[in-house]
Amino acid sequence: MTFTRRAFMRTATATGALVALTGPALANVRWDMSDEYGATSLSGQACNFFVEEVSKKVGDKLSINYQGGGALGYKSIDHFDAVQDGGVQAAVTLMTQLGGIDPLFNLSSLPFIASDLDEAYLLWQAAREEYAKVFEENNMVLLWAMPNAPSGIHAKMPITSEDALKGLRVRTYDVNGTQTLKNAGAAPLQVAWSDLIPQLSTGGLDAVLTSADGAIQLSIWDYLSDFTELSYAMGLFMCHVNKDEFDALPEDVQAAMLETIETCDAYNWDIIRASIDKAYTKMAENGMNITRSADVPPEVFDFLKAAGVQVRETWLAETGERGERILARFEELKSQQG
Repeated sequence: MTFTRRAFMRTATATGALVALTGPALANVRWDMSDEYGATSLSGQACNFFVEEVSKKVGDKLSINYQGGGALGYKSIDHFDAVQDGGVQAAVTLMTQLGGIDPLFNLSSLPFIASDLDEAYLLWQAAREEYAKVFEENNMVLLWAMPNAPSGIHAKMPITSEDALKGLRVRTYDVNGTQTLKNAGAAPLQVAWSDLIPQLSTGGLDAVLTSADGAIQLSIWDYLSDFTELSYAMGLFMCHVNKDEFDALPEDVQAAMLETIETCDAYNWDIIRASIDKAYTKMAENGMNITRSADVPPEVFDFLKAAGVQVRETWLAETGERGERILARFEELKSQQG
């Protein structure tokens, strides 16, 4: 019989659980939580809020050590396998990096699918059950989510015409953005967050598709002069934990962790809302020009939306009934809100 890494982890977990049953009460279990981004980033703030909420509920029964800035050597693209196999117990992951694992994870970055943060929340609620199934099938438990602030384009000029996109060497963060901007005539390049500064400093990129908060994390004004607000997409971060490790916790600790989900979701959406104007102020203070969406000609949005039609159709073809159910549920939730 082949003894895989996962088999080893499950055996080790089962052994640990047996020892716990025959020895002293479980106390001071330590987990690591991986984040590609830093502690001051919005994902870092979300993680630390979660850690504090769990700590308030369980005390020293579980200690979660936040490891930001890729301290454990993992990028978001590595987190699915790392948490699944027990290389790290928990992670917060930009899910748009994982479309190669399951196309469902590309949902939140479909161009212009959610028009604002309220709709981004409804989209998360519409899809949560389907996301959770994917994690469960891969030995993980899904907890909370956090949206990225709405994406725009940071460049050396405002993106207020179709010509501004032609041949633009723009960083994208997933396949949806890459395909949409390619259809719009740009020259997109999918680049990991940690590789962005070298690309910008050597002139490998002309522009970056990311949020205003992303600009703050990069001090992007050292390289680019303009930000155009497009509300292109709000890719989701998700917190997921290893199921074997979760199941090995006492039932009251498991319940306490699950009880944080709604509180964390609410906190995460609140800090995103608060971050947007703060980020615009910070960018302006550092000399950047900000073009609000109201000042972008409607034909630019029409052009970009047309460039994204194929992306949405491809996603529906890849996800089949799952995708159709989610979008139908999303429309239902929107109508209820209206």
